[in-house]
Amino acid sequence: MRKFLYSIFFVLFTFSFFASEVSASDTFSSEEQISLFKSSIELEQGTDINIKEEISYYFPSAKHGIIREIPTNYKVQGGFKRPTTIKLNSLYYYDKDFPNIKYDLYERSSENGYTIFQIGDSETTITGEYVFVIDYTIQNMINYFDDHDELYINITGNGWEVPINQAYAQIKVPGDITEKVCFTGIGGSSDSNCTFQDVDSKEVKISSNSSLDVYEGLTVAIKMPKGTLEDTTKKQKVEMILANIGVFLPIPVFFLLNSIVKRKKNKKLTIIPHYDSPKGIYPLLAGYIFNKSLNNKHITAEMIKLAVDGYIKIRQDEKNTYSIVRTNKDKEVKNEVAKELLNGLLKEKDEIKIKDLSSDFFKTVSTLRSTVEKEAYSGEYFDKSKRNLKGLFISFGAIGGFLSLTVLAPLLSTIAATGWTVGVFLSFLVLLLLGIMVDVRSENGNKVYYELLGLKMYINTAEKHRIEFHNDPKKYLGVFEKLLPFAIIFGLEKKWAKEFEDIYLEPPTWYDGDFNTFNTYMIANSISKISSNVQSKSVPPSNSSGGYSSSHWGSGGSGFSGGMSGGGGGGGGGGSW
Repeated sequence: MRKFLYSIFFVLFTFSFFASEVSASDTFSSEEQISLFKSSIELEQGTDINIKEEISYYFPSAKHGIIREIPTNYKVQGGFKRPTTIKLNSLYYYDKDFPNIKYDLYERSSENGYTIFQIGDSETTITGEYVFVIDYTIQNMINYFDDHDELYINITGNGWEVPINQAYAQIKVPGDITEKVCFTGIGGSSDSNCTFQDVDSKEVKISSNSSLDVYEGLTVAIKMPKGTLEDTTKKQKVEMILANIGVFLPIPVFFLLNSIVKRKKNKKLTIIPHYDSPKGIYPLLAGYIFNKSLNNKHITAEMIKLAVDGYIKIRQDEKNTYSIVRTNKDKEVKNEVAKELLNGLLKEKDEIKIKDLSSDFFKTVSTLRSTVEKEAYSGEYFDKSKRNLKGLFISFGAIGGFLSLTVLAPLLSTIAATGWTVGVFLSFLVLLLLGIMVDVRSENGNKVYYELLGLKMYINTAEKHRIEFHNDPKKYLGVFEKLLPFAIIFGLEKKWAKEFEDIYLEPPTWYDGDFNTFNTYMIANSISKISSNVQSKSVPPSNSSGGYSSSHWGSGGSGFSGGMSGGGGGGGGGGSW
């Protein structure tokens, strides 16, 4: 009976063992991973680093191959970067079961400071375990310290999208190894779940004690006596300077472009108070000349001008709602721009609430902008050659700035030319800003501009003329109405109205509202509300209807003071495709 029970126990144990093995095997076979990352690293006395990686990659499902990303530039002090060089010696891959049949299909590219190898055939897929062998040499990746020379290198990289079951490296250096340290885990980790095995005084083996999870890596730092390596500091500095001297490019660009802009610059004139608007200049044109653009306050100013001239009335009801009322259908508007505005406001109606303006009023605004702009140039208030220069600067500045960030920056990043990237972008930014600053007014337009500044000065200092207003109020009632549209353009309508609040005791003929509480300041407030309503109708209606960034931490520090996984040179990562 006892023998029978032992037999049953043995069978159950054997079954459970094999079941667990099968289960583990199934788990392994269903997971894409690097079963072994093996690296042979030899540091030469001249600081070149020869690296041969053998990456055993397991594909549970059909893929074309792998992608290997290797950093090619590293941060140095001051935020700049210095370039490294990767020389590819050989690259091939093979099925682990058929090592004699080798393939060498790959594409090499550069992006954001990485050299990228896309290994495999786009027209063929592979499954099972394949070994990818990448043999390359890295230059300019060594840092120097006062008391020692050091190799600080990220062996596997922390950018792999799959786990690494086992990581192993054999490292040979030209001098005696005086101290060594290793790090494992995600970037920034100080864990040391790794083991060294000395081969001799100049060679060491290193392996991870356990598997490395996604985005975890193995990093090593090795100390050697000072003077072991050839000092390439000056060479690195020269290369760093050449790669970044472009940061100063905006300085000569600014002086060159600014000299061009200065030749087109208008003269400064003395501002003299003006008591009337420039001859032949209506509010919309005045606003365009003054601001070099047309905004909704200018449209409101032209509306008030239509009212003052007797073409419309502004009506305010007890609910504080404003309407436009046509006063005389037979009275023809002489100014074509004002006529366009009047037609856009009322169309065929005799009265309309401003909040109920047609939904396509924005088309009228667009037409007004186009018409006034044409008049500004045909009337020679603006200069076409200046406009062309402005457009050229702004277009090239905007397009160049965009392309410098989206096209040029990735290209320059391959040689760590951070300074050139910044310099080129800032140069285009200078071009854009100087373009914006180009004054497109002609000599005649500049003269009108200073006349408008003089009118603004008069309106802004109207309190100095209060005695004149009081001495002859009838004369100056017309002044208030005549200059009110221009006060609106300058944003001084409330200040202008305040100077007349105790003189203008009756509503103007073009305003219907509460006569008992009327004052000019109320008109100014009304104008602000009207302008807000115009603004809402002046624009087209609207239509209704986690990952990881492969990175490297740079080689600017020592692995023996603040060392970490992901630190040092080398690194990168990859995945399948």
